[in-house]
Amino acid sequence: MAKKIKRIEGFFYLLPFLIFYLIFTFGMLILTAVLSFTDYKILGDASFVGAANYIRLFSDSTFWRALGNTTLFVVISTPFLIGIPFLLALLIDHPRLPLRGFFRTTFFAPQVMAVSMVAYIFLYMFQPYTGLINNILKGVHLLDRNSEIYWLMNPILVWVVIVAETLWWTGGFNMILYIAGMQEIPEEYYECAALDGISYWQKVRYITMPLLSRVHITVLFLQLVASFKVFGQIYLLTGGDPAGSTRTYIQYLYEQGFRVFEIGRASAASIFLMVIILIVSGIQFTVTSRAAKKIVD
Repeated sequence: MAKKIKRIEGFFYLLPFLIFYLIFTFGMLILTAVLSFTDYKILGDASFVGAANYIRLFSDSTFWRALGNTTLFVVISTPFLIGIPFLLALLIDHPRLPLRGFFRTTFFAPQVMAVSMVAYIFLYMFQPYTGLINNILKGVHLLDRNSEIYWLMNPILVWVVIVAETLWWTGGFNMILYIAGMQEIPEEYYECAALDGISYWQKVRYITMPLLSRVHITVLFLQLVASFKVFGQIYLLTGGDPAGSTRTYIQYLYEQGFRVFEIGRASAASIFLMVIILIVSGIQFTVTSRAAKKIVD
């Protein structure tokens, strides 16, 4: 009887959080799904229009271009946002590296910065004439004194800046996840490998990487979701320019909902993005889980 009372008591402790979570997660999701089938513009009543918002959405070339830009960002950024933090984690976790705490803090520090500050830093660095990067290139004679590289106005170079900005800002989080995973690997494995004369990189290949399979899956999942929802650092850096080549899906959603007040269409875009993330995440989780299981076996 006492155990049942404790269980009920514990449930009541969790009840405020559960109510809050259900209202602001599942409640908002249901509300968004309902609004996606209405013509709602904030002011006035919502009228049911069926699948009209989805039809208009799929016939909008700006929508498809924004989705294409976001997909491009996911494809080109994900290898860097996973690979480089993993290499940094290997470096920082190396027992011979001095001041490991200092380097761990230094690489993670940008993660706590506001997105506006991050965007301002990179906007200053990559400006023509006065930008730090162009002046460095001129200083080492890789760029002529009378020449300028317009990083943010070039449809190709602007993605280099965006990926570098995102890596500098968020890469520290993935690095910390990898370091935490490495520290969970028993030291005895490496000691046995050392007795067999295995080199450091062989230890990484045959011990570290297989035993980090679950961490790889987690990092990849989190990175895919975050990349599909990218918005702030790109919007503040370029505003979607040049000529809409960096307009992301979330920017399109934001413009539909809060500039032209097409709440119904913005809700439809939100639901469609959720479906895309669920499908991509499901495929990624299935494939990587099977691959990780084969590696461990």
